[in-house]
Amino acid sequence: MSAGAYRLGVVRILVLTLVAAALLASASAQAGDGATTAKLRLDGVAFHPELAVTPAQRQRGLMFRRKAPADGMLFVFSTDTTGGFWMKNTLVPLTIAFFDSAGKRVRKLSMTPCREDPCKVYDPGRRYRFALELRASDPRPALRIGPLAELRRLTRAAS
Repeated sequence: MSAGAYRLGVVRILVLTLVAAALLASASAQAGDGATTAKLRLDGVAFHPELAVTPAQRQRGLMFRRKAPADGMLFVFSTDTTGGFWMKNTLVPLTIAFFDSAGKRVRKLSMTPCREDPCKVYDPGRRYRFALELRASDPRPALRIGPLAELRRLTRAAS
């Protein structure tokens, strides 16, 4: 193999690697601001909510955002949990739907922004595994999320 052919081969490999890296970065940033989304179904219809799977992501939620994402934010817990959500520093009204580990809704509440303490805590009064925050104007009933295999995968990824 000549030196020129060798250099051409190295350049091709480098270009292919850069293209692959760019495609991967594009796919992982599909929600904007680096947010991770999931391909799920809400009431049987495809939707792609942003995910909050770590304690830091769940704590931040949709705080300081002037607009909630079109398909909302899904809070994922590794085990069933209790407790409520608050709207401290959340700028837009939201609806929150709580789901059990099978993806069946156990409670739905309307939440209003809060800028000063004390802020109301929106407690479902039931155990849940997932909580979906949607724009308050969202007309979807949010009765069920799935598929179950994807919910289980998300649960395993949660910390």
